[in-house]
Amino acid sequence: MSASNRPLPAPLAAVLVAVFGTYVINSIRREAFKARQLGQYCLKKKLGSGGMGEVFQAEHQLLKRPCAVKLIKPDHQTDAAALARFEREVQSTAKLTHWNSIEIYDYGHSDDGTFYYVMEFLPGMSLEDLVKCHGPLPPERAVHFLRQVCMALREAHAKGLIHRDIKPANVFAAERGGVYDVAKLLDFGLVREQRRDEADPKLTQPGSFSGSPLYMCPEQVKAYDKLDARSDIYSLGGVAYFLVTGRPPFVGDTSWDIIAAHSRDPLEPPAKLNPAVPEDLERVIIRCLAKMPTNRFQDVQSLDQALAACGCAGQWTDQQAAAWWREDQFKTKLAGA
Repeated sequence: MSASNRPLPAPLAAVLVAVFGTYVINSIRREAFKARQLGQYCLKKKLGSGGMGEVFQAEHQLLKRPCAVKLIKPDHQTDAAALARFEREVQSTAKLTHWNSIEIYDYGHSDDGTFYYVMEFLPGMSLEDLVKCHGPLPPERAVHFLRQVCMALREAHAKGLIHRDIKPANVFAAERGGVYDVAKLLDFGLVREQRRDEADPKLTQPGSFSGSPLYMCPEQVKAYDKLDARSDIYSLGGVAYFLVTGRPPFVGDTSWDIIAAHSRDPLEPPAKLNPAVPEDLERVIIRCLAKMPTNRFQDVQSLDQALAACGCAGQWTDQQAAAWWREDQFKTKLAGA
């Protein structure tokens, strides 16, 4: 028998069959995923999930424009309250036009009833990932981001919208139009429209609360349906604390431990954790995190003015931001650019 006609050893044949089978299965999966479409949008890959939705990178089939699509998780499709909140997120965010708020392109639902909305795709990373991967930010860079979030909130608050879930994961450090370190405020899923919620109690039941305990203001548990702009200012102060220290203002073993700490425990000054935090910026952060709303900045305009008066304000330039992002391949790869 010639070598060419000799049968393959059984173990080798089994390996080849397994490899080929895996290849076929993966090819089928890839084709099935490519076929996932929502109207004119083709889903490319999953970017993340959390709360009530999943986010996918996608592309408009005609415009060939990259975008991100957020959908309701299948296990929430029969939850009327979740659907109402999701629709409210779309409607609320679509009202916002500021450069530092996420832009909404489209909204709809698929044939199977899946709700979705389409937003701009952001190359970059969240402030949470930025600090976790690279450590606390220089004070001037932190102020650069914080002032941009103030601008986004100024428009939202002027329209009667309270975010209620500001946290490092919901602020994105993006590249837009060739400009780096553009802050984008995301996920208005818990947003409260002050005038509308009062007329529709089904959307926010008295005594209920949602949000992120690590950045939640003390009154959010007791008066969730009566929050005002000062609750967002507290949460933004928590983000500021995280940016310059690398940790939230309060931690605990359980969510309730953390919630109690916000109401009860004294705040450790940021400079004790990071001596590089300047005194003027520390004062601003501590005032934001005052336990009583009356002791905080009363609006984001006042907070922005206080940040602008810090000695480090304006010292983080577009050139520095671009240089940081282009410094090495690791950052570009991590950011998905």
